Amino acid sequence: MSLPALSIFPKMEKEDFRVLQGIELGMRRFDTVPIEQIRFFARMPLSAVQYRLDRVHKFGLVIRDVGRVTSYVMNSEAYDLLAIHTLVEQGHLAQFGQKIGVGKESDVYQALDANDKEVAVKFHRLGRTSFRNIRKLRGYLGGRGHYSWLYASRLSAESEFAGLQRVAGLTPHTPKPFAQNRHAVVMEVILGQGISEFADIADPVGTFSQIIEDVKIFYQKGGLIHGDLGEYNILLDADENILIIDFPQWVPADHPNAEEYLRRDVANVCNFFHRRYRVESDLDAIVTEIMKNEEIEEK
Repeated sequence: MSLPALSIFPKMEKEDFRVLQGIELGMRRFDTVPIEQIRFFARMPLSAVQYRLDRVHKFGLVIRDVGRVTSYVMNSEAYDLLAIHTLVEQGHLAQFGQKIGVGKESDVYQALDANDKEVAVKFHRLGRTSFRNIRKLRGYLGGRGHYSWLYASRLSAESEFAGLQRVAGLTPHTPKPFAQNRHAVVMEVILGQGISEFADIADPVGTFSQIIEDVKIFYQKGGLIHGDLGEYNILLDADENILIIDFPQWVPADHPNAEEYLRRDVANVCNFFHRRYRVESDLDAIVTEIMKNEEIEEK
């Protein structure tokens, strides 16, 4: 399945993007953005703004609210287009392929960059899970009083990109990050299946040990805790090498509740391997070994 926004992309003109950017900026302050605010943010004459709004409305990229004051809000396809437009201009994207992954909070597509290098593009979509994740969103949003789900998805992508940068090169088991814009992260393509889909693996003890070693490396060398580690974001490739993905909920190793987050991640791994592969482990000993503070490198 291809990305729906791609069918609209060739029809878009630079002024259309400027109007969408005006709505984007206004959505940080307004639930629906009045035309006058869009004109202010887009820095265009009102007549030109109205013409462009009619175009992007016809393309199905915005929702028009005709009340006392006509106002607009963009949808996820418009946000996809803004991210794609910027990443194409920067040379990080040139051609899209098919969808290769879908989760509760993201879609992942194959793509090529300007040098014909194969990459993956992950679009964060926090609105998909609605208010179930409001507690998680607070970590991204801080004390911000007003926000949109699109902006929350952007902050999630920024967080994941920062986390992937921290662990890049520390082990061969995480995707290399290449670029990020808005809610989209461009990264290395990694191929594998969730470990939960494997009824049996050749060396469960060795695989478990490698995962715990990576958790230790993340903590001591990368200065972070995954924050959401479990069987659904640990993959195995065709040779049963591990791949660890999904870093938007990472927390720094010096977080006040670091031990709680670390213990939860490790417990998830221990419980899964015991339940599925009968691997015995000592949670307390593992956490103690990982949290040898004198070995943590500052980031």
